[in-house]
Amino acid sequence: MHDVKLAFRGGLVTTPTGTRLADVAVSDGRIVAIQEPGTVSAERVVDADGLHVLPGGVDPHCHLMAGLTPSTRAAALGGTTTALSFSLPEDGEATVSAFNRAQDLVAQDLAAVDLGLHAMCYRPNELTVADVAELAELGADAVKVFLAYPELGIMATGDGLYRTMLAAKAVGLPVQVHCEDGEMVEALVEEASAEGRRGPRTFGGVRPPVLEEVAVRRALGISGLAGGRLYVTHLSSRQAIDHVRASRVAGETEVTAEACLHHLLFTEDEYDGPRAGALLVAPPLRAEDHVAAVREALRDGTLDTIGSDHSQERTEVDRRISPCGDAHYGIPGIGARLPLMLSWGLDNGVPLDRLVHVLCTGPADAFGHPGKGRIAPGADADLVLWDPAERWVADESSFADGTSISPYAGTAVRGRIRSVWTRGRELVHEGEFTGSGEPGRHLIPERGGKTR
Repeated sequence: MHDVKLAFRGGLVTTPTGTRLADVAVSDGRIVAIQEPGTVSAERVVDADGLHVLPGGVDPHCHLMAGLTPSTRAAALGGTTTALSFSLPEDGEATVSAFNRAQDLVAQDLAAVDLGLHAMCYRPNELTVADVAELAELGADAVKVFLAYPELGIMATGDGLYRTMLAAKAVGLPVQVHCEDGEMVEALVEEASAEGRRGPRTFGGVRPPVLEEVAVRRALGISGLAGGRLYVTHLSSRQAIDHVRASRVAGETEVTAEACLHHLLFTEDEYDGPRAGALLVAPPLRAEDHVAAVREALRDGTLDTIGSDHSQERTEVDRRISPCGDAHYGIPGIGARLPLMLSWGLDNGVPLDRLVHVLCTGPADAFGHPGKGRIAPGADADLVLWDPAERWVADESSFADGTSISPYAGTAVRGRIRSVWTRGRELVHEGEFTGSGEPGRHLIPERGGKTR
């Protein structure tokens, strides 16, 4: 083989077809071959003996626009080389305008890893066919709408979601839906406020699992009518997951299912403990039986992706149920996502191939980035060298995301990331960010979300 610039020699390499000892050859930032161990020569050879060579992580669900540099460095430290971030509309701002601002921010070369952009919609019932077509032309990889948050004025009606899905279908975009029954959440908030109930338990109690179940079933039905591509974000309850399974069996709609790290690792009992304030998130943490259901969905293939729902900037809790008027929700986690899920999977017997799919390949496929999230000839040389033997404990500074909080501090972790590479250049070496040179770029999706 000629002109090989870089080779990773003798590691356990996880490809879409399995895990085996191999050498990975890289030139011009792309993988050019996967060969028998010891058979690749290169200008630079990285010894991967005793290590796993994994594809760089792809985080499908994160909110990074409030701080691209610290959040994407945290991503790199945690082995995530592609972040798919939501745009961040200002109050009342049109969806296309907010997306343009996000693109301008990415163009300032502030990101350490590659970025795809989801178009967050805060005015869903005003989104037009022309708007969605323009978003596709600009390079959005999805449109996000909410069936919750009427108090913020961003909740879509059923007909608004239906129109958005029709418009998105026409240009090959998936529609991400936050599934909670916002009208009922509002009723329960008013009830709790009238009774003087506040605090973390109340925060979770006004968003019970049944309201997620109702909204997921509604979104599936509307998607089936529209014939679009539905992406259900942060599934957290048993009945909602059952609805996704049933819809697939019935062939009702094309649906991608996501869960998030915190819904796999924590239960609602955290709301009685010292980390409660750092774990306010919507949907909230659930009881053990629902957490078990999410874990089952990971094992049996129901889940296609796992996201972090990383929030670089937190949102004020509704003052009607806030314990002291200044509580905030939204959690960081873009750095923790891949190492903590690999650790949990090792300890709980989840096959590595399955973990790599939901952490890397599945998110890339869902949003049309076939050159990411996989070790295969022609893919970008985004690679993680991971040592499964070492054990350590995460602390507040483990992923240096600049948020000053981490709900994962104190978590015992099995396996340590030794180095992280993106497009053939080293970003992280033995826990230190070393990246220099070319910044992260904006990824333009291939329409349809299909692998190549």
